[in-house]
Amino acid sequence: MKTRARRARRVLPEGYTRCLANPDFRRLQPGFLVSFLGDGMSFVGVAWLAVELADPADRSIVVGLAVAAYSLPAAIGSLTLGRWLSGRNARSLILLNAVLRAAVFTLIPALYWLDLLDVTTYIALLAASSVLHAWGIAGRQTFVAETLKDEDRLAGHALVGSQEQLSFIIGPPLAGLVSAALGPAAVLAGDAVSYLYLAVVSARVRGAGKIGRRPPVPLRRSGQTLARHPELMGLLALTFVFYLLYGPIEVAVPVFVAEEMGGDPTALGWIWGTFGVGAVIGALVAGTLRRLPLWPTALAIVAGWGLAILPFAQFGTLAAGIVGFGLGGLIYAPYGPVTITLLQQKAPLEELVSLSAFRSAILVIATPLGAALGGPLVGALGPGGTIRLSGLTTVGLAAVGVVVLLLVRTRRHRGERQPVSGRQHAGRT
Repeated sequence: MKTRARRARRVLPEGYTRCLANPDFRRLQPGFLVSFLGDGMSFVGVAWLAVELADPADRSIVVGLAVAAYSLPAAIGSLTLGRWLSGRNARSLILLNAVLRAAVFTLIPALYWLDLLDVTTYIALLAASSVLHAWGIAGRQTFVAETLKDEDRLAGHALVGSQEQLSFIIGPPLAGLVSAALGPAAVLAGDAVSYLYLAVVSARVRGAGKIGRRPPVPLRRSGQTLARHPELMGLLALTFVFYLLYGPIEVAVPVFVAEEMGGDPTALGWIWGTFGVGAVIGALVAGTLRRLPLWPTALAIVAGWGLAILPFAQFGTLAAGIVGFGLGGLIYAPYGPVTITLLQQKAPLEELVSLSAFRSAILVIATPLGAALGGPLVGALGPGGTIRLSGLTTVGLAAVGVVVLLLVRTRRHRGERQPVSGRQHAGRT
């Protein structure tokens, strides 16, 4: 056993070794991985089941409503359920969200196979499944903070994030195979099983319960905390705009492939597949760099992503897409772990759950809103122009962030020096 432990230490970076040495953290990782895989499958299954349920003339509208219902109600749940959920520990939030998801995704295929599922019921059930999603994300993020030492949080978030990125490489192709063989309802049944497994695993993690119930944190207090910490407010604003500017890419890239590259779906698969591979590597690498200056790193990631996607818009070749989006995934993936770690460094411990849920509620809107804006942008500028605009604007966002960061640090430095000057002047007088 000791020999195996020594081998693990030699194979894994030190930060990951310490994370996995924590029994609570280690026990919950398979649950995260399997549930992420279920989500990756549902990325395809939710939309494809909507296609089957809708009339041909209404398919685009129904698919849009289904995709929105699968994510956007999380914001409503975050903003309305804080009175009951903000005082709970991380494990119980993960468990509650997993049980709800498992129950709803069991009900949807059951109704479908009994020929009792219509479009309205389907969208309503998808909306119900996502009500606790922001709290589940908050629980997952806070679990890392509750379980690991401060210096290991970045590695912990990166390890969890890399599993999420990996699931979006494996999940969609697997969903395609399952859907072709058994239908899209079976894909959602698979997601139900994945969340049931997460619920069972999280229920068995007893040590994480040592962080007991906290006093509930009202939404107003979270807003006041953000107002007292301009860095947290600035981080939330930066992340929202960054994700908003990413949204049009999800619309523009498929249209670009369809219109400019011969409509070969294999090319689209290669582009997003290399993005996913780069993202897994980027997230894992981020966890090994414990001494990163987090604010400069976050801004560098924003600028790097914007620059990485520009060659595809300029040259429009498969090689440019593979290289650009592979590099882009490598750059983009560390952003989540880095910014979550920065939030947890600055936020009061008793408010980590409520602030994480509030953050998730705001950010869950950003990419869908950007994608909604992507449609008119592609119509006006073309897919290449939309990708170019997104990239350049993202680089501009990073430049604005650098200027603001320098101004804040200059003002803070002057504020620290001012009282010293005042005392010296009083002494001379």
